[in-house]
Amino acid sequence: VDILLQYIVTNFDRSTKVIDFHYPNELLQEYNWELSDQPQTLEEILLNCRTTLKYAIKTGHPRYFNQLTTGLDMVGLAADWLTSTANTNMFTYEIAPVFVLLEYVTLRKMREIIGWPGGCGDGIFSPGT
Repeated sequence: VDILLQYIVTNFDRSTKVIDFHYPNELLQEYNWELSDQPQTLEEILLNCRTTLKYAIKTGHPRYFNQLTTGLDMVGLAADWLTSTANTNMFTYEIAPVFVLLEYVTLRKMREIIGWPGGCGDGIFSPGT
């Protein structure tokens, strides 16, 4: 969590670069990206996380502009952490009661907004494009 929070803080810092760019061959030579036959230690995994974020494009940076991505949405990030922490799916109410109810009330509200009487109708959220 500390690694992620540090990245978020620097992501919005105008005095930092949007990216610490290196050519692929430079990164391949500087770090060991090979998959090991043996498990990594927690320290090695955390170092890999830091390295990954060090060379990632800071999409939340005030000077970052792109036609496909819009930066870091703090509410979306919180929701992503919540769902990742719960580590569940939404197959049935029995496995994810609150998430299923949130889907139900959100879709009902969306149907009301578009004018369906009383929000009548049905639907599901589906990930992907």
